[in-house]
Amino acid sequence: MLILEKDTLPGRSVVSCPLLLSSGMQLLDEIGIEESIYAPDNTRFAGVALEMSEYFRTFVEIPDVYGRHFLYGIDRQVLDEALWKNLDRFSNVTQLENFSVRELQKNEEGRVNGVIGMFKGGESQAFSANCVIGADGRHSIVARKANAVVTEEVTQYNTAVYYAYWEGVEPYKALEKEWVQIHSGCNGFSAVVIPASKGLTGVLAQCRHDYFDAPAGVDEWYHSTLQSFPRVLGRLKNARQVTALSGMKNVGNLFRQASGKGWALAGDAYHQKDSYDAQGIYDALLGAKILASQLTDWKEGKKSWDMAMESYNSEVHDALHPMFMSTLDRLKREMFSSPSPKMANGLLRWVLTNKKYRERFGLLATRSIPPKNWASPAVMISAILSGAVSDIRRKRNQEEWWKLPAL
Repeated sequence: MLILEKDTLPGRSVVSCPLLLSSGMQLLDEIGIEESIYAPDNTRFAGVALEMSEYFRTFVEIPDVYGRHFLYGIDRQVLDEALWKNLDRFSNVTQLENFSVRELQKNEEGRVNGVIGMFKGGESQAFSANCVIGADGRHSIVARKANAVVTEEVTQYNTAVYYAYWEGVEPYKALEKEWVQIHSGCNGFSAVVIPASKGLTGVLAQCRHDYFDAPAGVDEWYHSTLQSFPRVLGRLKNARQVTALSGMKNVGNLFRQASGKGWALAGDAYHQKDSYDAQGIYDALLGAKILASQLTDWKEGKKSWDMAMESYNSEVHDALHPMFMSTLDRLKREMFSSPSPKMANGLLRWVLTNKKYRERFGLLATRSIPPKNWASPAVMISAILSGAVSDIRRKRNQEEWWKLPAL
């Protein structure tokens, strides 16, 4: 097996400031990558603190799944290096860095049977193969050269997101625990603060794609967006930005054709969705696991290539599509809708602060329950009724415990 990487590790450049949940950690366990390798000094966060503008906040804890009840903010360079070094365990794997694929080789029947590319420095080379797997990101050269069609795309909920790493960011502590901060402006803009390793913290600014306007440049847009969120800005008062901005002004949501004659796609090359639900790493690992199983059946002669790829197409779509729809639904509700103050302080607060709803969302985030109907009508109705009744009682006692405390 030959693995080609266009960059040098460590130091690979990739747009990613991810969260890693217990579901993703379990898949890393399965391929022999220990937690201490990709999260050597990372803080274990109890979950996320979700702030809805200045209206209220709620805490979503990570349930105990696969023996873990926490999440990490991850440095992608550290994780990518761990994945790369893990391949050293396999004697039948050859790894080459600094090689960019430019073309696909095909036989007379049009089946892909190798790649043509170039090492940094100009040396061109061709490699033959029984099959070619494109795990080369959202701008996949394999997908383009194989003419992989987009099978489903939703563009009306695209967002723009940019981030940089900072040092000296104040921790977010509440309820005797530490949390990842998600702050929604309830106006199509949001910010996320994700502490990672080595004392660095990823600070993200996000907005609806149609709201993105940066006439003075992306840096000015990023800082002015953070300025609009005092509860985020308060954590940055003694901090400094230590990396350049990275991100995208149009995050797509789509599926591509998963395979064809002699080729298959995995990760973002196959499926892309907004980072809003922090499912990217899990989806990539799960898709690779499904593909590996089908490739094994093909190599062992249990299935023909066409049968193996038909199974892969079906299984990977069934595994990823429900969460795709759930994420789009959340984007529609939370990023592309602007609740009135009455709605935010009423219905929205009743639902998002409800214990059962938060528990269900934690199970959804860790993929412990199916995305479809994860918040059933019964859960929603119970949350609304409970919230309304509780408000009546609190008003009698002149309590306003849900309001955000001063930083």
